[in-house]
Amino acid sequence: MKNALLSILFLLLTSILWSQSYNVEWGEVTSNQGKALSLMPSKKGEFYALRWVGGRMLGGYQVSFHKDLKLIRKKKIRLTVNKSIATYEGARVLNGNFVLFLSDKRDGNNNLFMQTFSDELEQPEKSIKLAEYELSNNKGEFRILQSPDKKYIGVAWYINPKRGEREVYGFKVFDSLLNLVNEGEYPLPFEANLSTINTQIITNSGDYLMAVTEYQKNEKGMFFKNQLNYKALHVLRINDDGLQDFQIDLKERRVEAISMAIGDNNNFIVTGIYGDKGEYGIKGVFHQRIDLKTEEKIDERFQEFEKSFITQGWTERQIEKAKKRQTKGKGEPQLYNYIMKDITILKDGSIVGTMEQYYVQVNANTDYRTGTVSQSYYYYYNDIIAYKINPFGDISWVKKIIKEQISSNDEGLYSSYESFIDNGKVYFIFNDHIKNYDSNGKFIEHFDIYPANYSRTKNAVGLASIDLENGNIKREAFLSRSKMNALILPKLFNVNYTTGELIIYSIAGRKEKLGVIQFKD
Repeated sequence: MKNALLSILFLLLTSILWSQSYNVEWGEVTSNQGKALSLMPSKKGEFYALRWVGGRMLGGYQVSFHKDLKLIRKKKIRLTVNKSIATYEGARVLNGNFVLFLSDKRDGNNNLFMQTFSDELEQPEKSIKLAEYELSNNKGEFRILQSPDKKYIGVAWYINPKRGEREVYGFKVFDSLLNLVNEGEYPLPFEANLSTINTQIITNSGDYLMAVTEYQKNEKGMFFKNQLNYKALHVLRINDDGLQDFQIDLKERRVEAISMAIGDNNNFIVTGIYGDKGEYGIKGVFHQRIDLKTEEKIDERFQEFEKSFITQGWTERQIEKAKKRQTKGKGEPQLYNYIMKDITILKDGSIVGTMEQYYVQVNANTDYRTGTVSQSYYYYYNDIIAYKINPFGDISWVKKIIKEQISSNDEGLYSSYESFIDNGKVYFIFNDHIKNYDSNGKFIEHFDIYPANYSRTKNAVGLASIDLENGNIKREAFLSRSKMNALILPKLFNVNYTTGELIIYSIAGRKEKLGVIQFKD
């Protein structure tokens, strides 16, 4: 009886802590079912969880079904197709059911199959073959794609080229009933050692798009894929008329990272960050809208970062160092290592883009007694940049949210953020340090913020919001590990705009706790 009362008091307390902005409904604290890999929402209040159970060598995949934050059932996954051992390629939710994708190399081909699990999570004996390609040097790979509205599922594959040949990419797009709506296979119009695939997407209209960065040889005729040798960015679209190549021409600017989407009236939208050709670093954000039929540019905008924006959140030492570099003629202050995270098209046609600074530092240490070399990996997930483009193509605002997250040898397990749009604001949730907030939970504005801390006494969860109308930022601490006795993993959160839910995942030692936020939009 005493334990039951304590549990009720705990749930009430954590709910109150969140009530400043959102109420969180928490499930019970349960034993860890294995390493969580992804949470996949289905209907309202329902989702599947994919996990790895057991050791690295002898473990396996497991799927579980959850309803109203309670574990309903779980089953181990067999990696077999037609009684043959297969390779795991991915998992999704389609028409409310958990589906598994497996590949099987046989008779010189790599074959991709799909298995639809029953409501009781029974794995079918029969598999549906979706795609195949001829193996080249026994190399190649599949990639599973899904449209944002979950109405289309796509399979893309890459065929490793033989010497002197071009890379070949193929794809198939199916609707929710597995009717084939689009397919193609084409060699890329670029040399493999002078191009890089940035991203591939399936749009809500069933289109398959691929963004490719093309590089040029350096002055010595050598092949290097870096910012200094950037030539152009291409967006490829394959349809009944063949291969369409949209070259994103920013004149003397270089595309650093992009996100893509298809908007209303079948207009193609590309937005992201840019820098100057022949230089490192990024200069600002850009936006282009292209008519897919005429291939003409409808509008284009650039917003260069001001110096005060670039140095926002820098320490006095970093600012002083940048000044000395500029005095020596080594360039003005720059931002580096940002990756695009999300692009959201709002109901009025506005666009919200978000990005994050991310990089990995590797330190090698040598034991001179034995000659053994060990490596340590440091993962940096720092500031967030968000911007809004209005329905007329103008950039309304560009804002930065200062954060610092550093960890080692864990692939940034507790780092990064989750974002969602609700009630006229874009929200960001991330692990932080409790000393960045006062006793009332308000963010303390200062130059040198405390890096995120994951200990019981120093961890806090930050909630930052940006008003979509005017760009005003609000930031507060609304949860701490010492009170909720768990640590959140934002990378495993999942936003479901169809049901208006944000699924939350947290761990406490060998236990885990799931939660959900209900939002309006």
